[in-house]
Amino acid sequence: MGRAAFLLVIAFMSSGCATLAKKPPTPADDLSPAQLLAIPKPPNERYFLMVFGSQSKPKVAKYTHSWATVVKVTDMGPGVAPAIEPQTISWMPATLDIQSRSFRVEPGVNLDLHTSITEMLKHDEKIVMWGPYEIWHGAHHRFVTQKEFIDSGAIGYQCVDSIGEAARTGRGCDCIHAITDMDPLYSRGRYPLAYFGVSASRHAVRQIMSRGAVIDPDKTHDWLIPALCLDKYPLEREEYRGPKKSFCPEAIAAGMR
Repeated sequence: MGRAAFLLVIAFMSSGCATLAKKPPTPADDLSPAQLLAIPKPPNERYFLMVFGSQSKPKVAKYTHSWATVVKVTDMGPGVAPAIEPQTISWMPATLDIQSRSFRVEPGVNLDLHTSITEMLKHDEKIVMWGPYEIWHGAHHRFVTQKEFIDSGAIGYQCVDSIGEAARTGRGCDCIHAITDMDPLYSRGRYPLAYFGVSASRHAVRQIMSRGAVIDPDKTHDWLIPALCLDKYPLEREEYRGPKKSFCPEAIAAGMR
């Protein structure tokens, strides 16, 4: 495919054609507010979220990526370090070589947090991080459910999933939709691939912060950065300044996510 044809595809996606693509049948977006609220939360557990975006300079689709990590922190009692359990959705082709002009599904791989960072740095990509934010336990459960679906082998990878085999069959997705497909409120039309790299991650953060998933949207929990050994990387941190809505159990119960 030539450059002009590729740009035409992006233009179609930007105009809303992404809404016609078939979405993979993830169980994460089937979880109701009642189901999530009914999940018992152990009193010694807290949950956190970080969102990442990377891109080359100049920005080239082949060298961009979006991923996210949730962290369960368990208080083990006085004098004992808390147990820290990160889980990441970082969907890439199994080859780690993104074919931005291919519209066929290929085998995918879900990278862990540190592998994601080191792979992007190999290509001199700038990495931007939002958070860590504390999230309610239902948001953590939805994320883990989505990760289990991604890890199951049920779908493959396609860089531009709003056209071609992934769009027809629902058997593949890109790195952005691997995260946002868990959203039960908005379709892929709210996560257009005109956003990619850092801008895609920024847009996802905006959706998260405006839905009431974060307990205190004005606060980041920076102690998690060295706890996860992220302070050894040249990460750029971005403060979110858009609309915010704090977690409210009553709003969740009313069907607001």
